[in-house]
Amino acid sequence: MRQDKPSRPTVSRTPSAAEPYLVPMLAIVFLTVFAAAILLMPPELVLPTLSVIALGGAAATAATAWLSPRLASLRPVSGWDIAGALTLIGCAAAILGEIEPLVEFLKPIPERSPSRG
Repeated sequence: MRQDKPSRPTVSRTPSAAEPYLVPMLAIVFLTVFAAAILLMPPELVLPTLSVIALGGAAATAATAWLSPRLASLRPVSGWDIAGALTLIGCAAAILGEIEPLVEFLKPIPERSPSRG
């Protein structure tokens, strides 16, 4: 006769009072940097800027999740989930953004000749 063993309950680790809350802090930092970019950048450069910020945040979050097992194993949202979401946001912003204003912004300004003053 077969006896089924009860399945092992999943242990959900919640951060204790001594551990920092990394997920909300990462979200606050990302939203603060994005709000600053919206206020400081010309409107046509907001999407390319969002793309760079989101992909940089995704790389930082992925590196943190790789180095910190605690961030990688958080439930219900882990560091890998956040890195994936930021990557998706960055790729979508890059696809929807126009490249021409960015090229014009990065084009070097021609030097004035001394005779034209």
